[in-house]
Amino acid sequence: MKVMFTKRGRGLPWALVCTLVMCLLSRAAFAQEVAVSGTVKDDAGNLLPGVNVIEKGTSNGTATDVNGAYRLSVPGRNAVLVFTFIGYEALETTVGERTAIDVVLLPDVKTLSEVVVVGYGTQRKVDLTGSITSVRGESIREMPVTTVEQALQGRMAGVQVQQASGQPGAGISIRVRGVSSFAGGNEPLYVIDGIPQFNDDVRGANGLSTINPSDIESIDVLKDAAAAAIYGSRAANGVVIITTRSGKAGQPKLTFESSLGFQQVRKKLEMMNTQEFLDYARAFYVNSNQTIPADLENFTPTADTDWQDEVFQTAPQFNNNLSISGGTDRSRFFLSGGYLDQKGIVMNTGYKRGSVRMNMDSKLSDRFSIQSRLITSRAVQNGFSPAQGDNTRNFGKSGVGSVLRSLPVVPVKNPDGTYTDTTPFSFNGIDAENPVAVAKEVLDQNTTTRIQGGIDVKAEIIKGLSNTARIGGDFYHIRRDLYFPRILPRLGNNIGAAELNQYDKLSVLMEDFLEYKYDISEGTYVEVIAGASLQRERFNSLEVKASGFATDDMKNANINAASSVSKPVSDISENTILSSFARARFNYKEKYLLAASVRRDGASVFAGNNKYGVFPSVSGGWRISEESFLKEADWMSTLKLRASWGQTGNPAIKPYQSLQVGRVVNTGQGAGTGLVVGLAPTIANKNLKWETTSQINIGVDAGVMNEKYRITFDYYVKTTSDLLAVRQLPPTAGVSAGLGTLAGQVLENVGEVENKGWEITLGTNIINNNDWVLALDVNLSQNKNKITKTKDNKDVPSTGGNDASGSNSIIRAGYPLFAFYGIKFLGVDENGLPIHENVDDNYDNAGNPILNALDNQIIGSPYPDLYYGVNTSLKYKRLTFTTVWQGVSGSSINNVALFELTNPAMANQFNKLKAAQEFYPNPSAAISSGATNRHIRSSRFMEDGSYFRLRNIRLDYNFALANTKAVKSLNVYVSAQNLLTFTNYSGFDPEVNSFSGNDRRQGVDLGAYPTAKTYTLGFNVTF
Repeated sequence: MKVMFTKRGRGLPWALVCTLVMCLLSRAAFAQEVAVSGTVKDDAGNLLPGVNVIEKGTSNGTATDVNGAYRLSVPGRNAVLVFTFIGYEALETTVGERTAIDVVLLPDVKTLSEVVVVGYGTQRKVDLTGSITSVRGESIREMPVTTVEQALQGRMAGVQVQQASGQPGAGISIRVRGVSSFAGGNEPLYVIDGIPQFNDDVRGANGLSTINPSDIESIDVLKDAAAAAIYGSRAANGVVIITTRSGKAGQPKLTFESSLGFQQVRKKLEMMNTQEFLDYARAFYVNSNQTIPADLENFTPTADTDWQDEVFQTAPQFNNNLSISGGTDRSRFFLSGGYLDQKGIVMNTGYKRGSVRMNMDSKLSDRFSIQSRLITSRAVQNGFSPAQGDNTRNFGKSGVGSVLRSLPVVPVKNPDGTYTDTTPFSFNGIDAENPVAVAKEVLDQNTTTRIQGGIDVKAEIIKGLSNTARIGGDFYHIRRDLYFPRILPRLGNNIGAAELNQYDKLSVLMEDFLEYKYDISEGTYVEVIAGASLQRERFNSLEVKASGFATDDMKNANINAASSVSKPVSDISENTILSSFARARFNYKEKYLLAASVRRDGASVFAGNNKYGVFPSVSGGWRISEESFLKEADWMSTLKLRASWGQTGNPAIKPYQSLQVGRVVNTGQGAGTGLVVGLAPTIANKNLKWETTSQINIGVDAGVMNEKYRITFDYYVKTTSDLLAVRQLPPTAGVSAGLGTLAGQVLENVGEVENKGWEITLGTNIINNNDWVLALDVNLSQNKNKITKTKDNKDVPSTGGNDASGSNSIIRAGYPLFAFYGIKFLGVDENGLPIHENVDDNYDNAGNPILNALDNQIIGSPYPDLYYGVNTSLKYKRLTFTTVWQGVSGSSINNVALFELTNPAMANQFNKLKAAQEFYPNPSAAISSGATNRHIRSSRFMEDGSYFRLRNIRLDYNFALANTKAVKSLNVYVSAQNLLTFTNYSGFDPEVNSFSGNDRRQGVDLGAYPTAKTYTLGFNVTF
């Protein structure tokens, strides 16, 4: 029998059947969806955070939280979970009938330990033959720091990190294994996502401050020449490699971090109050047999102002970060945005930073992949400038210095609401301004805009051989606005004064390199990398000053409104480095390690005689623990010896300093002849060349009891020759200032300096079980710096003689670089007056010692003998308590503020420390005048800069959210920074440097912006 369907009714039954089938399949799919959860541990029972858990063949995945826990929904019982983690073997398991799956990952023999970033690649830590120390991004994000460098303090042996000022956004100094250069700079080379940064100074800009610490994946510091020589001429001071975060395969993960904190001044200085000041000032005249001025004698105080209380404040700090990441095994992304608003503890100062970062990794095919990175940021820093011009060379013109010296006898404002004059007496000749008025009314703003990005294209040519092409760029725009309003007569001269400075820097990098790896046999292989690089930088600047404004309303927004505009100053320069490089590594049976590298750099800053330099290195390692005689020793898990030698360079000089150039000079108008123009020549030194650093390093890495106890030890000798220094020419030379030098100066290669020291890092997991974890890490470093040779064995004044800062230092063979130079203080006599060492036995007719330049000697060093860090972590279930301690020992501080604020000659001019009453109980003019001046810059004002500081303390709790689908993790914490400091230093803070990164004036306290104590409450949540 035939069954017939009409055309109309033909599709209906089939549509119903298809719909029913789809519904049934859909119901079955939903019915079979399984929620799986569990924990991941290593073979020692340690919980592993950050393990990728992915459903095989899909992008469905997650990662374990800080407690090693995960939760993932899969579509059925046949789903296969893949667990992967760096340094461990991948594990696959079928879900089956289980809903709780706990797994243990075993160490991967091929990736046995942590992977560290090296120049142009990565290596297993067990394969390293050089000296490298690292900090992971997780550790950085555990600290509520505002800049990247702050997270490194106390965490790395051989790396000294100093926060020169407490001002938000201020620069931080990083020194790797001491200082090695007179004039070539001592900052390490920074490499951000593979792009080296030129080490020149962008007018005091802190390049790392524009990077959001939450975006960091890792920071690796290359300390010895074997590790750093691949960067050649710019690696003499070490290399800091910063790698930013990238996406992980799996479902998109959204993370939000937010914190709120407040900052307080850590310490106030004890200044005289009104009555103490008046008594001291009047006693000065009486003891000097002089008549007390009438306005001082008859002064009736109406105020007792504590200017520190008026200017310092409790300052809030807000920090918010949002990131999203995810992808598949073919394409991964990471996108983040951050905003920081940090007020300063000095009123109206602060720092704001907004940033957006995007990293994308794509595998176009089995042979081609591409990585792209882009960051844009904008930062605004508001400072505290009480003086026009150079306000860093004089205590009286430093911001906080003006606060300290203001007299307490006057209030902040007059009855009519105008600001008071803090120097009300007729005899007071000090050019000081009301510090509250300065803080509130003076505009001092730095705005930095930065765009940085790069693209890597990698192609696998044949098995084991690949080529990477890289292009990157970095653009800075910095604008500084200064305005001193008319209402501040001492600063604006009742006419207002403005400054506008703009600086632009563009750096472009192009690189291409080949990588080849060949496995000879099991555990034996060779790796080779070779390539070429071209990096070019262009810098330009414009500076304008003006005065004479009819109103303060526009400030310096309209320079043309000024009645007097100074001659603008502009500059432009270019710098190019052309390089080729290669590195080879050989690993024989996971026991014997050999490596060698070489880089040839050509730099445009040098003339043709020495334009190119070659920087080689060789190193080796012996993994003794892999030998048969130790293989069976269960207690010895790792033991490796390392040794290396290599050379690196430092070309950090300004462009054109090796050339003779003519500076066009406008000398004004001639008598009826129009503009008079001259050509002022500079002196060429065509023999200028690289500073070259040769370094020997011997190291040991050991771990016992399955890495429960770990130790790393390094000993090094680092010798730097052909040091760049400035030589003063006689006036008859008739030369003008060069680019980067002063008139009558020429740059030369002179001298040699040696840094010798040791570093040790100790780590242990004292307790490690399911409920309790107690870990301790200690690092200690000692560096001895000594100048071994100078030109003709003569001293070189490194600060150009006495200046208002009192920061005199000298370069002298046999002593540390930039040692403090001055008169030696021996004590006090029976009258309480200072006694100084009279080296040349020069006396006047009355038998009083006459001190002069011949009596100067080495009286201290700004660099510590020992620096160290102690890090602890105590964890109980979901509660974690961590501390970071950091300290230095053996450094000296030139406390210029103490000298100025105890000077009896100034007893009638500005306020004093209460300590002045102990220094000079009977102040008089005779103490600090004439040839017998007793109050001189001497070792009396050199103080011990040693300190031990609780850098960070944090308590956090991670909530259990295994049954919550929307929220994957939630962590809440409280923390404090700089809570405790143990020191004998009398100033605001022993971690001080009023000259920021200027090594020639390290360890000088001109009344620097104090470091704050910070208290923070925050949380981070992941969806």
